[in-house]
Amino acid sequence: MNDKLVLDLETKQTFEDVGGHHNSHKLGVSLVGVYSYASDEYRGFRENEMDALRTWLEAADLIIGFNSKHFDFTVLQPYYPKFDLSKLSHLDILEEVVYSLGHRLKLETIAQATLGHGKSGDGLDAIKYFQQGDWTSLEKYCLDDVKVTKDIYDYGLAHGYIWFANNGVKEKIKVRWAQGETVEDVVNRAVAKGLQLEIEYIDDDGSATTRTIDIQRVQENKIKAYCHLRQGLRVFDLTKIRKAKDVGPMSSFQKTLL
Repeated sequence: MNDKLVLDLETKQTFEDVGGHHNSHKLGVSLVGVYSYASDEYRGFRENEMDALRTWLEAADLIIGFNSKHFDFTVLQPYYPKFDLSKLSHLDILEEVVYSLGHRLKLETIAQATLGHGKSGDGLDAIKYFQQGDWTSLEKYCLDDVKVTKDIYDYGLAHGYIWFANNGVKEKIKVRWAQGETVEDVVNRAVAKGLQLEIEYIDDDGSATTRTIDIQRVQENKIKAYCHLRQGLRVFDLTKIRKAKDVGPMSSFQKTLL
């Protein structure tokens, strides 16, 4: 299978319960959340479904997570005494952040700066849901975290960087997982060749909408373009474009307007 998986897990116990961070292998799994790129599917695996999860892990070409090498896989490993998780192809976004910046950051910090929104709650909430037997809330919380991690990975893939806030100022974190054309490359080609673009744009409320635009001018991170959705000229923030592709020549009618 040609697949990439984004993974995040929740535990049954806290670090205090097991005697500290050095005993993270004793925390126990309540739920593992996974997103599959091949099937465009989110799924939660409970503790009694570790064999099914192993099938997914073994079939994947790449596992993506945040602090997943040192936390998630450490918690998971006791369930697979004959399956060495460290042998799997694995991209840990936190590891990439440390490589670029030289220090760690929280997922929440990166999500707020990159996506405009963060996690849906706190890890202790997940333990509370497990203790209460509230599987619906637990799965929602875990899969929300998976989606945040996926969106950060996708943003880095599209742009070649992600963001964090340093004393209130947004700064880039260059990432090594970007391959091929970035959003900036697509935008620059559209300007040079008079191409119309279809973009996935992150609005101020954090939601994403698909727009078709004809670019008039690009200045630093600002794009002045005719938006077919809004039927008028708009200014777009380049850093809020999640995806971009050209959909053919800009119409001659729009060229005369611009």
